[in-house]
Parts: sequence; structure tokens; C-alpha cells
Amino acid sequence: MEGTKQNRVLVVDDHPAIRETMNDILKEEGFLPKLAADGEEALLLCQNQDFDFVLLDIQMPKMNGVEVMKKMKELRTNCPKFIFFTAYSSPELQEEANSLGAHAFLKKPIKVEKILNLIRLKRNISIQVFIKNDNLRISLTKLLEKNGYLLSTTSSYDDALIQIRQINYDCIIYDTDSPGIEQETIQNTIKSLNSDTVCLETNEDENLEEILKRISFHLEEKNPVLN
Repeated sequence: MEGTKQNRVLVVDDHPAIRETMNDILKEEGFLPKLAADGEEALLLCQNQDFDFVLLDIQMPKMNGVEVMKKMKELRTNCPKFIFFTAYSSPELQEEANSLGAHAFLKKPIKVEKILNLIRLKRNISIQVFIKNDNLRISLTKLLEKNGYLLSTTSSYDDALIQIRQINYDCIIYDTDSPGIEQETIQNTIKSLNSDTVCLETNEDENLEEILKRISFHLEEKNPVLN
């Protein structure tokens, strides 16, 4: 199983003390933080760097947090996860942020451990990729590694079953072109182990980014983020 890379986190807040405090905490926890004083600076950083998470105050001068998220979605097809926080109740902005796919919406004063747990969540997700097609398996593996997931990959049906019996994966991805008896045995094995592993099918006709979106959707449905 591959190790995970360090999650890259962009902290956006117009208060220097909050930025520096979060910077120190994130570094101490092993993350790679970058800081931005406002939305414009955040967008400039995101044009040149990839981030896994963006932590930002929803109320900021020049551009609020929701506007930053909208702009970033226009700039990037692979958008980081947004964790919003605010000192004031803002139901309209919260509703808009959630409709855009916000990862979480937290109220100040910030509970640091809750933010850390939200960021750590993705680092602990394990996925088995059982695909015989070399090009699809390699391409999907590279994309999942880039997004920080723990991976086991195999083209062997026997190896896939052995791994499933040894490791309780969060998700298993297999090719719809594989024999039906293999797919059925994998599913039955998971049931016999009382595992909550999510089974996802794919094939070489599916866009890799769509696979990534489906993985995120099903895993977040399995482990919902509580605001």
C-alpha cells in the first residue's frame, strides 16, 4: 500500500493573527500550509499551485469566501475542498456555499481539532484498484495518488480477493468489463466479512475526473461531514 503525501492547505483570512496561528498549527501537524490575506491573493496562489484544502473566512474585504470558491471553480477543474468559517450567522451565504459543494461550514471561535480532523479525513481513506486494463489502472492510480488516497493496486483477481480478506478498504474500484462471476465474488466476500466497503465500477470509457467525483461523493455519503 502506498503512503500518503502531505496535504497542502491554503489559509485565507484578513486577520494576520489567525493566519499565523493556523500556519503554526498546520505545520506542527505535518501539513503544508500557505497563507493569503484576501480572496484575490488566494486566487493568484491557486493559479500556480495545487491545494487539497482551502480554509477561509466567509466574510472578507474585496471578495467574500463564496465568491472566492466560485472563481476558483471557474479556474480549475480539480478544485480543492473548501472549509468555511465565520463569526456571524449568514444563512444565505452558507446555503450558497453548500450548493457549491462546500466541505464544511464552521462557526467561530474555531475548534482547531475539528478542522484538523476534517483535513486528516482524506489522508486515511484506503482504496483498492482492481483493474486488468494496464492503461486505465495506471492512469487512475496516478490520479488517486495525486489526490492523497491510500492505495493498493492489482490486475490479479486472486490478489484482489486476498487483499480484501486482509484489509477493510473504504472503497474498491473494479472494471465493468471483468467477468461477472469475479464481480459477484468480490461483492459476496465483502458482505461475508460484514465490511462497509463501497464498491464502484468503471471502465476505460469513463472520464477519470468523473471517477474521482463519484469516489468523493460515495465516501462522503458514507462518512458525512458534520457542520
